[in-house]
Amino acid sequence: MMNNNTAKLPHLAKPFPVRSKLMEILTTTLLVLLALTVIVPLILPFMFVFKTRLEYNYHPWSFPTEIRWVNFAEAWKAIQIGKGLLNTLYVCLGAIVCTVPVAAMAGYIFARYRSKITEVFFYVILAGYFVPVQMVLIPLYQLCGAMNLTDTLPGLFLPMTAFGIPFWTIIYRSFFAGLPNELAEAARIDGAGNTGIFLRIMLPLAKPATVLATLLVFMGSWSDYLLSLIMLNSLEKFTMQLRIAQFMNNYGVDHMPRYAAAAIIAAAPTVILYLIGHRWIIQSTLAGALKG
Repeated sequence: MMNNNTAKLPHLAKPFPVRSKLMEILTTTLLVLLALTVIVPLILPFMFVFKTRLEYNYHPWSFPTEIRWVNFAEAWKAIQIGKGLLNTLYVCLGAIVCTVPVAAMAGYIFARYRSKITEVFFYVILAGYFVPVQMVLIPLYQLCGAMNLTDTLPGLFLPMTAFGIPFWTIIYRSFFAGLPNELAEAARIDGAGNTGIFLRIMLPLAKPATVLATLLVFMGSWSDYLLSLIMLNSLEKFTMQLRIAQFMNNYGVDHMPRYAAAAIIAAAPTVILYLIGHRWIIQSTLAGALKG
């Protein structure tokens, strides 16, 4: 009996490689589909942007017969992209300046000065991270109206700051908690105060988190549409996303080549910034994961 059972064991092991191969195929297929959901929206505008309106109407899904750059110039004039770029850049810089330093200081305090009081404040800030923007749009608009911030660019990036500080405070707290206490103690022995320890020792060591926060806050602010739609009313203050959406609402798909050109111009800064800083993003993410 033992010999028969032993002889049958190899036959029982045969289905497992087949099952493993099937799971590998399913996983690869799923990853390819997820990648296409990201890649296809980036490719589609380039199929439209070099066409004339007539060519797009007759052959929308074909490749352009020749490269025409005129749609970029027409989109720049029609949508006033220059003004939109300046407004959006102002909002992004304001969000970075108001978010990153505050989150860094708060994260340092919560990581280095642990007490019941700081823990309570930390969990209060942590609760703010789980509040969705859509839930507070009405009271947020009323608050900005009471403070005369409605239809102003500061009234746009200050709410972005309020929603961004909780998340980046958590990131900085995790990063500073992973740094050795001996560094701060050595600096204190040399005569450095709390401010000097933070600015000269701890903050430079948190450079990966700072670079990551700066890049992602910029990208998030540049791509924002919902808050811009709620907070801004005047055309001269519209950001890039609002200007492109207004152009689409006014003309529909009749001017799709111009719309594609505007979309490419609007996406170009964030794509270029990612290509320049993707190494920092990956390194910062890995550093945060290892410290966490």
